[in-house]
Order: sequence, then structure tokens, then C-alpha cells
Amino acid sequence: MTESVEKEVYNNSLGVRVSYGTRELFGQWIFAAFGFTVFFFYEVVIGLPVVLAMTAWILYSIWNAFNDPIVGWIMERVHMPWEKKRGVRRFPWMVIGAATWLGSYFLIYLVPSGWYGNPATVEANQWLIFFWYLGTLCLYDFFVGIWDINVLSLFPDKFRGLNERRSAQGFGTLFGIIGLALAAIIPPMFITTEVAPTYITAALVTVGVGIILFIISIPGVRESQHVLDYYKERKERGLDTKIESFFKSAKTALSNKLFVVKALFFFGYQVSAVMIQTSAFYIVTFLIDADAGSISLLLGAMLLGSLISVPLWTHFSKKVNDNRKMGLIAGVISVITFIPLIFAEGLIMWMIFLVFFGVGVGGQWFIDVPLLTDVLDDIAAKTKKRQQSIYYGYQAFFARFSGTFIAITISVTHLLTGFIEGSSTLAELTLLSPNIELALLGIRIHSAIVPSIFALLLLIVFWKFYDLTPDKVKINKEKLKELGI
Repeated sequence: MTESVEKEVYNNSLGVRVSYGTRELFGQWIFAAFGFTVFFFYEVVIGLPVVLAMTAWILYSIWNAFNDPIVGWIMERVHMPWEKKRGVRRFPWMVIGAATWLGSYFLIYLVPSGWYGNPATVEANQWLIFFWYLGTLCLYDFFVGIWDINVLSLFPDKFRGLNERRSAQGFGTLFGIIGLALAAIIPPMFITTEVAPTYITAALVTVGVGIILFIISIPGVRESQHVLDYYKERKERGLDTKIESFFKSAKTALSNKLFVVKALFFFGYQVSAVMIQTSAFYIVTFLIDADAGSISLLLGAMLLGSLISVPLWTHFSKKVNDNRKMGLIAGVISVITFIPLIFAEGLIMWMIFLVFFGVGVGGQWFIDVPLLTDVLDDIAAKTKKRQQSIYYGYQAFFARFSGTFIAITISVTHLLTGFIEGSSTLAELTLLSPNIELALLGIRIHSAIVPSIFALLLLIVFWKFYDLTPDKVKINKEKLKELGI
């Protein structure tokens, strides 16, 4: 990349870049709280049979397969009154998405108390619990799609230069790690592992803090004047062309090799990082035999490694100036640092290994948005139009499907290894499980063994097929400048 590209003038102040970064603080605060507790809550605390819990996630994944791409397509296709009158395109959708997302998250935990409490009650009401679980998951996914797709689609329009993008995403990575850390520390403080109402209290706290974090992010995620001017210029020049039908758009997006490879790499990262979060309650409760509060120590260690590494990733990304190479390095570190987690014993050992694992997580987190933005620039340079909401919709599908993959992995592993749903302590599991050693091995399988293999396979795919070198990125930037997009 030449020096002239690197010296592009920043369109956004440091404060705006920092504020945009806090959208990760808001997002990860909710995503992490969801990932830590939801599946555990329904299987272990409520006692929903694992087959039904898994079935709910499979049906949710089918919904997810269409929901996020459709939302992304709608965001490009539909022009609301606020866009026609004021030129504002995405921010009102973000407000709607954030508010309804928070509400749907809280609703997940409001299972009527008369439906559970003992095995007989759960058995009598298991289908009511199942449909509550499935329905609230689908609502959650729909509303988070509205927020997520719009806030990400704003990124390439608002932040035009490479260093400006790296700066904004650097802050986003730092704040996202802080959001994960806060989600690991604060909500579990209100939870007693086997007491369902405490999860409702924790969810209420999560929603309350989420409102505050969203307000903080507004200066960054709101469309500034230079973005509105950019929208107006594109419209006047006829660059906002008519959107193809949903199925034609789907074919276009999913036939783009670079986009699919990038999305699969993101999927592997999501599975590896989020699997640890989702398995955290199982690790702490059954492998370490500690209370829920220890989750903050376990995940805090991983996030400490990520937090320490982010300034280094930011520095070296500018030095190396090759997003593909940075993605490969982060992926290799993640795979290597997974191996010790397979054999970890005791809280201290888990914490030490997770610090190193966090370095790879921080790297993949940091480089994800720059990688996808390079791909979207490549698509725009070839098609001569920007329709990033459609592509972010499909990336969101991969992100959400990673959660489905995780839930299915946990469910199948528990079925095969004799984990008994409703067991809320190691003592209970030891008493009820036909083979406690096999049940504990199952937790290690879904915590570390499966995600490490998966991350390795998709890292190889990325290395083999992702070919956006710095020279290609430079050529695309020059084409986009000529096109005015």
C-alpha cells in the first residue's frame, strides 16, 4: 500500500471514532450475557429436556437462515419517510432495533413460574416451555438483526480511509472486550446457579445498563453530515441502483468466493470464542466445582489477554499493512492456544491458559471488520455499487448460526456422554449420571476439542482461498475513488 493512501484525511474526530467503538461495548454486553446463560438456563435451571432444547435451536437456526439476510435485503430495498425527508438512512433503524432487542432479551427469561419448579411440573409443561423458548429466541434474532446490520453497514460509508477504519475498529475491539468483561462480572453477581428468578434479575440489570451504553454510542453511530452528503451525492449521480429480488441478491452474495471464505473464517472465530463463553457455566459448575461468581475470573482472564493484545494488534496492523496476513497470524495463535484448554485442571490453570487464548481472540476480533470491509470494497469496485447491508445480513447469519452450531454441539455431546439435565451441581451430576467421567469429558469436548478442530479447518480454508493482498486492496481503493463510491 502506498504512502498516499495512508495519508488520507480523517473524516471523523477522535471522539466520534471512540464513540463508534462503544457500539461494541453495547453489543457485546448483550451478546455475552445471552451466550453465558440462555442455554444453561433452559437446560440446567428450568430443566427442559436437552432434546427439546436442541430442537428449539435447530428450528431457530432455520429461522435465522432467512431472517438476517431478509433484514439486510429490506434495509437496502425499503426507503422510509425519514430518509426521503431528511436524508437519514440508518440511525432511526438502529434506535428501533436497539430498543426492541433489549426488550426481547429480557422476555427470554420470563418463563411463567408455574411451568417449572420440579421435574413433574416441567414434564407437564415442557411443550409450553419449548414454544416460549423458541418464540423468544426468534424475536431476539429478528430485532438484533435490525440493530447489527445497520450499525455495521454504516462503517464503510462513515469511515473511508484505511487508518481511520483501523482506528475506529481498534476502539471497537477494546470496548467490546470491556463489554464482555462486564457481562462476565456484573450479571453473575445477581445469579444463584439453581434459582431461576435470579436470572430474571440479572437480565433486568443487563437491559438497564444496555440502555445507558446505547446512549453513549449515539454520537458514533449517528449519520454525520459528511455521510448525509455522501448519500445525497450517490443519489444524484444515480449510484444507488435498484436492488435485485431477494433470491437474486442471495445468489449474488453467496456466489462471491471471497465473501463466503471471509464469512466462514468469521464463523470459525465465532465458534471458537463463543463456545468458551457458552460453556463457561458448565466449566465452572462441573469441571472446577465452583460457584457462578467464578465465571468472572475465568472469562476475565481471557479478556485480559485480549485487552493487553489489542494495542499490539493495532500497532502491527499499521506496520504490516496486510489484513490477510494479520488474519492468518491471529487464527494460528487461536488454534495453538486452544490445545492447553483441553487438559486444564483447576481455576488457576484455566485462568493462565485463557490469558494466552485471549491474545488470539483479540486479534481475530480486531481484524474482522477490516477484512470484511476489504471484501465489500472489492465487490463495490467490481459491481460499481454499494449494497453492504445485504452482505452484512449474510455475515450476521453466520454469526448467529455459530450459536446454533454451539447449542447443537453441546446438546449432542450431553446426550452421548450421559449429562443429566436439571443437575445444577457437580454432586448432583455425580449422583445422577451413569458415568461421571464420561459426562465431564463431554464438557471438555464441547468447550475446547470441537471448536479447536473447527477453527483449524476454517483457518486452512481462509489461507487457501482468501487472496486480497495489499496490492489488490490498493487497486480497489483507487477504483472506488474514481467511481465516487
